[in-house]
Amino acid sequence: MFANIKKIFRFGAQNFARNFWLAILTISILILLLLSINVLVVLNFLTDEASSQMKSKVDISIYLKQGVPNEEAQSLRTYLLTLPAVASVTYTNPDDVLKNFKEQHAADDNILSSLKYLEENPFGGQLVIQTVKVDDYKTVLAQVNSPVYQKIIENKDFNDHAKLVDAINRLTGYIKQFIIIISVFFAFIALVIIFNTIKIAIYTHREEIGIMKLVGASSWFVRAPFIVEAVFYSFLSVVIAFILIFPMISIIQPKVFDFFNGQAGDIIKYYRMNFFSLFGLQLLGVSVLSAFSAFLAIGRYLKK
Repeated sequence: MFANIKKIFRFGAQNFARNFWLAILTISILILLLLSINVLVVLNFLTDEASSQMKSKVDISIYLKQGVPNEEAQSLRTYLLTLPAVASVTYTNPDDVLKNFKEQHAADDNILSSLKYLEENPFGGQLVIQTVKVDDYKTVLAQVNSPVYQKIIENKDFNDHAKLVDAINRLTGYIKQFIIIISVFFAFIALVIIFNTIKIAIYTHREEIGIMKLVGASSWFVRAPFIVEAVFYSFLSVVIAFILIFPMISIIQPKVFDFFNGQAGDIIKYYRMNFFSLFGLQLLGVSVLSAFSAFLAIGRYLKK
């Protein structure tokens, strides 16, 4: 048993060496397939990061009327925190609202000078609500529209980032579809090339295969070296692809950090944390594709 396995791997390695230039072409196509798949992986990661960042910025601002006591404002805040749709509520008292307003308009002397003529603070308190989900803002707005709270609420403002999130998802969806089409194209090309590479290897070893069949070798023993050869293609292509991926990620990483203001989008960290799953799944997928192509090629010969 062990001797047969050793022979199978030796024959597979010999086939790989004898068809070196065809092997290079096959591996190149497989690398292109893997790179396109990893573009899809990176794009999917960045889309999730962008969506998460945008969703974390979705908030509802509730501006209270001037003169509303802090006790009533805190009562409203406590009520909002009991709602399942609410993640957090931040209350800013009128004095801090005025202070923030002055800081925002520090360069506008007209606005600052007009405030000096006012005898009292023109602002009320402010509540900033973050919801658990983007769509939860509708539920929260329905709750604060109650007549009980309308008497202390001056205005409500919803920063609708949901439309931007949808736009990002739609755009990346189209890009993903395009990359999937490209990946399928490369997979088909790889399938055809491996099929023909194995056919050439079979033709080169036709006399050896004939002798194997005459001495009673099983079909699996004849098939196995060519399947092993195809798996060699897969392993080398995945290794080379991952060697190329990390320098490519390192080039685009600074731009991604700039886009997310350094708060998200660490692609290198994502690949390091998921290295074994990404490597293993891609190796498995490409190996199955290669082995299937080799199986078809030798199967057609054995039927002759």
